[in-house]
Amino acid sequence: MPTARLAATTSEPADHRAEVQALTLSIHDSIHLVHRSDWGAVAMSASPFLGYGHLSALEDAMRGRMDFRYVLFHGAKYKPVGIACFQILDFEDNGSAQSQALCRIGAGLEARVRKELKVRSLVCGNVFHCGDHGSHFIDTVGREQQLLALEMAMEQLRADERLQPKISALMFKEFWPEQNGRSAVLRDKGYYMLATDVNMVMDIDPAWKDLDGYQAALTSKARTRIKSILRRSAAMEIRDLSEAEIRGSLPALQRLFDEVLQRSPFIFGRLQVGVYAQWKALHAEQMMFRGYFLEGELVGFSAAFTVGNTLDAQFVGIDYARNQEHGIYLRMLVDLLDLALRKRLGRLDLGRTAEQAKSTIGARPVQMLVHVKHRNRVANRLIGPFIRKVKHTAFEERSPFRK
Repeated sequence: MPTARLAATTSEPADHRAEVQALTLSIHDSIHLVHRSDWGAVAMSASPFLGYGHLSALEDAMRGRMDFRYVLFHGAKYKPVGIACFQILDFEDNGSAQSQALCRIGAGLEARVRKELKVRSLVCGNVFHCGDHGSHFIDTVGREQQLLALEMAMEQLRADERLQPKISALMFKEFWPEQNGRSAVLRDKGYYMLATDVNMVMDIDPAWKDLDGYQAALTSKARTRIKSILRRSAAMEIRDLSEAEIRGSLPALQRLFDEVLQRSPFIFGRLQVGVYAQWKALHAEQMMFRGYFLEGELVGFSAAFTVGNTLDAQFVGIDYARNQEHGIYLRMLVDLLDLALRKRLGRLDLGRTAEQAKSTIGARPVQMLVHVKHRNRVANRLIGPFIRKVKHTAFEERSPFRK
């Protein structure tokens, strides 16, 4: 269990400075090697995606497919003051415009090109959840010191000779716009801000008591579109699945998820959907897992978590052969909005991809930024200008609301 020390910074307000002590960190190869009480002492006020049970279920489901590391930060008298989750996996280019161009140049060598476009990555964060769910500290540890501590942990992990193949990219995933101004410490350490595809977020008007109230705020064209979605999808049976039903449907669920994954231009982690059964048992009513059926056959699923005042939509699985006729994906979007309305939540986070479809129900784009650097200093300086030029995928934003 490696340990290291980080001196306290002196840029904190005076009333905090006396409370912030030098931090000691300990690194663990598995969540099962961390004392649950130590992790929980900090995680109790963190995102549910940093909970001990949530992470242990994910690690168990992904065993043999990706590696995890966990860091505890300790203050005075070895008191836990911070936690962090790191993931080690390949970033795969699965058919982006850039890789397609390379494949055309290397005709007949497509498999080799695809292999070379895998980047071994060390991530502070959780690639299976959108947003900053990689770390949490108690209030008396300021933002600057948090990032310095996390960056030191990142460097220790990068240097671990047991990690084979070697890490190529170091990444902090991923900050909301209001957090970016506080991340100068990472830029000072050589990290570049990389613009990912936007996160589609919808603020919910309290006046919308239900789906009818929401539709009253739409243009006539947008209302017609919603009604069309409901008609097209009317043949489906839609129901929430229990833990046992999820377990009993795993082959079909994995197949549907893999269909979606294979259409993605980039793949950053291949989730094993069996984890949803464990998460359902853990989160109960705070997690929704919905199945979509045609004549008894599972043709789609969607998952979402209630996080504070937000419904955080996660992955979906879709039978694309039936999607066009029955509007499976569009019905999922309407159902997620309906669920957020019924739960009286203030926000719906729909994540990335299908931005235009999400904008048609009222979601707006929010630019998320990842901080990334290459492990080699020379290579990092060379790729910096290219990273800064990366832009998110353009789409036509459509607002459905009356002016």
